[in-house]
Amino acid sequence: MSKPSIKGVLIILALLAGLPGCATPPVQETASREGAAAPPPVTSDVKKDYGRALKLMKKERYAQAEPLLQGITRRAPHLAGPYTNLGIIYANTDRAEQAEEAFLKAIELKPDSAPAYNQLGILYREAGRFQEARDAYEKALAIDPGYAYAHLNLGITFDLYLQQPRLALQHYEDYQRLQKREDKQVRLWIIDLKRRLEEQP
Repeated sequence: MSKPSIKGVLIILALLAGLPGCATPPVQETASREGAAAPPPVTSDVKKDYGRALKLMKKERYAQAEPLLQGITRRAPHLAGPYTNLGIIYANTDRAEQAEEAFLKAIELKPDSAPAYNQLGILYREAGRFQEARDAYEKALAIDPGYAYAHLNLGITFDLYLQQPRLALQHYEDYQRLQKREDKQVRLWIIDLKRRLEEQP
C-alpha cells in the first residue's frame, strides 16, 4: 500500500491543529443511555461551576478552569464530564499520564461516553500509540455512529499513521456527511486521497 504523498501529508499536517475534530473542545455532561440507573441530582452550585469551567476552557484559560473541575469531581464524583474536561486540560498542558487517567475515569463512570473515547484516541495518537488510538475511536463510533469528530480523527489516523487510505477516505466522507456545511479542508483531503488511490497500481 502506497504511503501518503508528501503534498498530501503537508496539507494535512499544516491544518491538523486548526480542525474542530482535532481540537479539544470542552465536553458537556450528558445522560447515560436508557436502562442505566438514575444518577444523583446535580446541585445548582455544581452546575454553575461547571458552566464557568466550560467557558474558561473555550478561552483556553486552563489554569482557572482546572480547580473548578477538580472541585466538581469532589462534590459530584459520579459525573463523567468533569473528568473528560480535566483530561483535555491535562493533555493541553503536557500532562499526558494524568490526561489518560482522567479519560479512563470518565469511561469507568460512563462507559457509553463517545467524547471520552474520542479524547483518549487523540491522546494515544499524539503519543504514537496508533493502534490504541484506532481502537478508542472505533469504540466511540460503536457507541455513537454519528459522532463526527471520531470519524475525522479515525480518518486522520488511517491516512497519516496506519497508511490505509481507503479506510481514511471512508471516514473523511462519513465526517463530511455529518456536517451542516461542507468542511472545505476535509474536501481537499478527500480529493487528495482519491487521487492517490487512482494512482495505485
